[in-house]
Amino acid sequence: MTGAVFLEGDDINLRTIEEEDLEFLRDGINDPEIRKNLTAREPVNMKQERGFFENVISDDSDVHLAICRDKEMIGIVSLEENEDEIRVAEIGIWIHTDHHGNGYGTEAAELITEYGFSELNYHRIMARAHEENSGSQRIWEKLGFEKEGELREKFYMNGEFIDGYIYGILEYEW
Repeated sequence: MTGAVFLEGDDINLRTIEEEDLEFLRDGINDPEIRKNLTAREPVNMKQERGFFENVISDDSDVHLAICRDKEMIGIVSLEENEDEIRVAEIGIWIHTDHHGNGYGTEAAELITEYGFSELNYHRIMARAHEENSGSQRIWEKLGFEKEGELREKFYMNGEFIDGYIYGILEYEW
């Protein structure tokens, strides 16, 4: 494990993402199962991943952390400030398919949500999930996020348009 542990959980820790993690990130975003849940459609090579690391992950305007179990990186969680709204952020998360179904995504989302409210002073935190991603929907519902809206035919997947959902939770509801 190369990065510094930033948030500690029971089964996982969230640590800084370092340059040594680029291969894992590149391989993850290209994995068909992960890619479909992120609705990413274009391949990403190492040069593009390095650009993402330098321009997005290393930028100080948002929080991007590696999800680690027993010192092994298993995913990424982000908390990105919504520039159009005051004290609002959105969570983004992906877990390597080998680690799906173990509750790690829920724990990572809980840790980053608590951090967002208690240390970054957000008033509202939101997340999105498309209708085919029941695992993501379960995370938000389990953590008390409310389904606030439906984005009709928002995403294009497997030759068809599918709906997306917006989930949100307010600081005093947390």
